[in-house]
Amino acid sequence: MEAFYIVITCVFIVLLLAAVIMWIVDGKMENARKDALLNRVQNGTAMRVEEDGTLYLKVEDGVVSLCGSEAPAQAAPAASAAPAEEKPVVEAYEETAADAVEDEDDNLQELVEKYGEITDNSVVFEANKQQKESFIDKYAALSAEDRNRYDSIVAYILSNADCRKVEASNAVTFKCKTDKIMRAVIKRGVVVLNFLLINTDLGRFVREEGIKAIKINPVVIKLESDSDLLLAKQTADITIENIREEQQYRKERNKELRRRRYRQQEEENKEEENS
Repeated sequence: MEAFYIVITCVFIVLLLAAVIMWIVDGKMENARKDALLNRVQNGTAMRVEEDGTLYLKVEDGVVSLCGSEAPAQAAPAASAAPAEEKPVVEAYEETAADAVEDEDDNLQELVEKYGEITDNSVVFEANKQQKESFIDKYAALSAEDRNRYDSIVAYILSNADCRKVEASNAVTFKCKTDKIMRAVIKRGVVVLNFLLINTDLGRFVREEGIKAIKINPVVIKLESDSDLLLAKQTADITIENIREEQQYRKERNKELRRRRYRQQEEENKEEENS
């Protein structure tokens, strides 16, 4: 038994000596590394940066050089300029993606009108495609009557509470809070209004079930006469009313879901206490 304790003691001493030797070797290597870095700084081949310092690099003709601790002079005007107010990134991304999808649908519809039915086996070539005009340019090219009709429907929608418009390069989208009311585009000199007027039950089913395969087409009104303007205003009233009802429904549903989760949590806590 005494021999066992002697062996254990010897092993412990050997391990302790090995740890001390490793610590000494590591310290010498660290000192050697610091000396090498110090020599490089003194020789001008390296720069020391403090913890609270900032190092600026400049790339010129493919060569990276140090600019010291101060930013280059070119960066000063950009830093002094006041940043423009931007909308949230998520919302901007969603609106840009939605506009891109709708633009693709609009382009497809134009091709259908021009060439007829297009199937999976159809091949369409369109030559000399000119740069697309912006919505502002198309609006400026409208007649005075058409501009007045468009301005009238815009003012009518924006007169409602919580309604706003989001302008893109090729369209203007109107929203009630976060729900889309209408998207206005100009095609071949005609103002086209696309109202997102959907069946309430179908819209709830698609949203709550997360179904993406169902595409709900908008209600399209071409703003070509005063009667079209009256119809557009009536459609806007119906669309906004449906949106407000849907927003209230979602609000109440979220409250009910929170109450259910709260009751479920209370039941789970009671079961844990009883167990």
